[in-house]
Amino acid sequence: MKETEPKLPFLMRPVPFFILFALCGPLALILVLIYWRDLPEDRRGPHLMISILFSLLFISKILPDGWLRILVFSFTYTLILFLTYSIWGRKRKREKE
Repeated sequence: MKETEPKLPFLMRPVPFFILFALCGPLALILVLIYWRDLPEDRRGPHLMISILFSLLFISKILPDGWLRILVFSFTYTLILFLTYSIWGRKRKREKE
């Protein structure tokens, strides 16, 4: 028999959830509570702990607004560079073959 992986809501997948809690921790916490039953048991704990941690950091202003913008920009810039070089690497392999 083929095991089917439970379908997660889009916002609860790892990358969108990372972006969401990095931008606004309290919103991520509310979404974890809304989608609690849809999440598999092995993902409930980590999602809840990280969203609570970033909610506390967001509310207490430990993370300044400038730092958050710098982190998001750095992450986006790194991702764009990674995608660009991986696409170029594939094209070079195709040309050599």
